[in-house]
Amino acid sequence: MKIPYFITSFFFLFSAHSELRADLIYGFPYSQCFEQSATRHGLDATFIAAVASVESGLDPMAVSSADALGLMQIKWPLTAKELNIYKREDLFDPCINIDAGARYLAQLNERFASSLLALAAYHVGPTRVDNTKLVPARALSYIEKILKEEQLIKVTEQLSEQVTYSCDPAHLQRLGLTTHDPRKRKSEALEWLDKHQAVCSISQLIFIKNRVQVWFGTSDSDGAISDKVVTAISSRNLTP
Repeated sequence: MKIPYFITSFFFLFSAHSELRADLIYGFPYSQCFEQSATRHGLDATFIAAVASVESGLDPMAVSSADALGLMQIKWPLTAKELNIYKREDLFDPCINIDAGARYLAQLNERFASSLLALAAYHVGPTRVDNTKLVPARALSYIEKILKEEQLIKVTEQLSEQVTYSCDPAHLQRLGLTTHDPRKRKSEALEWLDKHQAVCSISQLIFIKNRVQVWFGTSDSDGAISDKVVTAISSRNLTP
């Protein structure tokens, strides 16, 4: 199967994860967990974060119809137990889940000697890749999303170093705690998004989108805050 030029060109940029590592931007969700796992398993933190973003939208409580759990969507129980995780609830711990996913990616990368095939195996299972040593058609769009997201995270990191504003979701969360006035909380949230959304990666925007109701409650009763986040995500030409 011929692999699209877009994917092969990005592959050469991002295949040497152990040689080209980058710290995640300040305020990126679970950044310390991603960075520690990257160091432990010889991967790039932004690569692992991109996988988590596409897999779960950075929702640590995500559960798929196939019972894949958490940030990195580790399948329970088979894959989890192969990674020495024996308690289902452990997969809802962000750092444990991230480390399990990173370990699995590192194992697949070693097994197939190819980041492309490792990503394909992560998505469709290693047996299907073993049988052909080719990237299955159904995995191509998944790989493209991962590589695009990784690039967005890295570009956002570069922008954050150049501009006054940075994207710190924790700061937005704190705004929801500064006042009990719903109108003021809404106003401050919208103002924050106006100033910061341009330097937020798609991962951070999805993370914020998944938590608007928790952080702002009735302040978003008309959906204005959520709509602004969704608009920002849509502007990146990716599905929220």
